[in-house]
Amino acid sequence: YLAVEKALEESAGQYCVGDQISIADCCLVPQIYNARRFKVDLTPYPIMTAIEERLNELPAFKEAHPNRQSDCPEEEKLKS
Repeated sequence: YLAVEKALEESAGQYCVGDQISIADCCLVPQIYNARRFKVDLTPYPIMTAIEERLNELPAFKEAHPNRQSDCPEEEKLKS
C-alpha cells in the first residue's frame, strides 16, 4: 500500500486522479475493503482512506458495497 499512497501524493484530488472518479477509484475501494476484512492497519495511508471514505458516500459505491449484495451472508449485510 505504500507505493499507492506515494503515487496518490502526486495525483490525488478528491479522488485518486484529481477530482473526477476514475478506474483507479473503482480498484481502490475493494482493496481497502479487503484490507479491513483482514485487519490490516491502514493508519499509515491517510490519503487512501480519505479517498475511500469520500467514495463510499456516493450512491453508486453504496449500492455496490459487497455487504449490500443479495448473496451476502445475512449476518454481514449492511442495512440501508
